[in-house]
Amino acid sequence: MKLVHNNNCIECFSAEIISRKIVPGTFLNLKNIGKVFTYKCSRNSEATIKKELLPKKPLYNNNSFLDLETKLECDRLFVIVRAKKPYDKDLKNHTHRHKAQSFLTDDFTFAQITYQLKNIPLLATGIKLDIK
Repeated sequence: MKLVHNNNCIECFSAEIISRKIVPGTFLNLKNIGKVFTYKCSRNSEATIKKELLPKKPLYNNNSFLDLETKLECDRLFVIVRAKKPYDKDLKNHTHRHKAQSFLTDDFTFAQITYQLKNIPLLATGIKLDIK
């Protein structure tokens, strides 16, 4: 399943993170999860679940998607990974014209879309617009 709208999120035990710009953040201590490291990804980012949580229940956000191969595609992505130190990023050819940074997590991972791609319309919010 591919998710592309703001605030869609995934939780898993392993994920592949790909982005043209990955900026490491800080360490946080989260209840029920422990010590985590944050990342902000921008410029065409994606996160794909490679290993599901066991048991298959969300730990951080009750609205998270948990199925194997679920993929987030967006402009900006926020990532939380349970880790003792930041991951090393690999540089690889991702598209025909652009290289991208990537890493594969091997512990609890949470990823959330913070800014969707501009060419995808926003979801309806229940507000009716009178456009003439």
